[in-house]
Amino acid sequence: MRLKTEFEFEAAHKLEGYNGKCANLHGHRWKVVIFVEGKDELIDENGILWDFNNAYEIKEELEHKYLNEILSVSPSAENIALWILKKLKDNNKNLLFKVRVYENAKSYAEVGDIEKQKA
Repeated sequence: MRLKTEFEFEAAHKLEGYNGKCANLHGHRWKVVIFVEGKDELIDENGILWDFNNAYEIKEELEHKYLNEILSVSPSAENIALWILKKLKDNNKNLLFKVRVYENAKSYAEVGDIEKQKA
């Protein structure tokens, strides 16, 4: 069984120590795509493998925030994707995930357990 959901959020960040424009405080309209995979037998009594509201909860943690205060590492697209993946896996040990974090329409970071061709 495979699921996919996505959301967007607006947040500011800066890349401390980076030699370029991104060292300055700036914002993005980030897009997050979450892929979930699990065995059919993991579907609960309500017919749910993974509740899409989990994505909403992550969005609320990030929406209109200064990401440097949320993440303990530099808030690059790569580290945001890793942060989201960790939150997903901490609460759902029996499922596989893939997370894409777009910082613009053409550029994203991707991390997870699911092979690219599967999702």
